[in-house]
Amino acid sequence: MKNLNDIIIELESKLLEEKTRNDSNELKKIISKDFIEYGSSGKIYNYDDTVNFLSTKSNEYKMIEIKTQQLSDDVVLSTFVAEKNSIKTLRSSIWKNENGTWKIIFHQGTVAK
Repeated sequence: MKNLNDIIIELESKLLEEKTRNDSNELKKIISKDFIEYGSSGKIYNYDDTVNFLSTKSNEYKMIEIKTQQLSDDVVLSTFVAEKNSIKTLRSSIWKNENGTWKIIFHQGTVAK
């Protein structure tokens, strides 16, 4: 059986994969209806914005330096660096266990200098 750290890392990895990003049904299994993202552009995105946006993107990222921290029995914080085309972004996500399924409820990305 996978431990919680492995589960969250696997889910974060799936969200960065092109095959997941291009499948809105798969995204809906991973992203909470309560989801919100603070984008590096300064825009705030909700569930619908994010599912629609990701399902049109064909970019794949490389994840490095991921760490998880369990905040409560049903909430986990993950932090990592994502890299695409030599551009690195600092990422943080909050995952919540919703009825036995881990779903992302918050995400923020900041371009690293």
